[in-house]
Amino acid sequence: MTIQSAYLDYCKVWFKRYVAGFYELPGDGLQPIFLKEQHTERTRKEIGLLGRDLGLTDEDVLLAETAALFHDIGRFPQWKQYRTFIDSESEDHALLGLEVLSHHRILKRLSPDEREVIRVAIRHHNLRELPPGLAPRELLFARLLRDADKLDIWRMVILQQREQSNLLETLAGQIPTSSSYSREIVADLRRGKMPDFRSVRNQNDMRLIRLGWVFDLNFLPSCRLVLERQYVEEFCRQLPSEREIQELQEHLIAYLKNRGNVGS
Repeated sequence: MTIQSAYLDYCKVWFKRYVAGFYELPGDGLQPIFLKEQHTERTRKEIGLLGRDLGLTDEDVLLAETAALFHDIGRFPQWKQYRTFIDSESEDHALLGLEVLSHHRILKRLSPDEREVIRVAIRHHNLRELPPGLAPRELLFARLLRDADKLDIWRMVILQQREQSNLLETLAGQIPTSSSYSREIVADLRRGKMPDFRSVRNQNDMRLIRLGWVFDLNFLPSCRLVLERQYVEEFCRQLPSEREIQELQEHLIAYLKNRGNVGS
């Protein structure tokens, strides 16, 4: 079938019922569930915003929103079983999500091509980089999902920092605080290179890693939103007040603006 808005509505109802099955987790297990549920809804809205800005058809926007709705569905069984969101210490949450969708046959109403687009986008949304060889349409939706996911993760991290909450960092693996940061990571960023997560030694390094995501943005509307929302400035405010960080901020903002004269 060609995807319709009624199908997305059906999926949203199914998703809420599925997530509600995790509300009975004991102890403090609910907070991460709520966090991922809210992240999912915002990522769905972000991808719809990007799709419409890029001039996608209504059907393709609905398809993109469906991929976003299910992109982190593996997080819920992951948390229930392992009490962590660290894939390397549990399972790849994208693959877990595909297993959930396959088990419940939630995509069965879609055409084979639509199902494959959604599966490919979910499978690749959490990889360091996209592999070569994806079909053009699969590549489009994978890139859309990766951008939308980043846009909301940035927002979520900044909000947690403002509230002085350590929930996200706890879920990321108890990364220690420090007044220092890796100058090697800063050097990578100045060269336009996304640093490797294995370089992270403290929370400042993690902030620098997330700043490096600007080099993995795929669409001009994504760059515009980062500039409008001042995500780079927000992250740099959380880093030591040094000239090197100020220069990095200016470098990253210039990079975003130079992507097709964004913001000019």
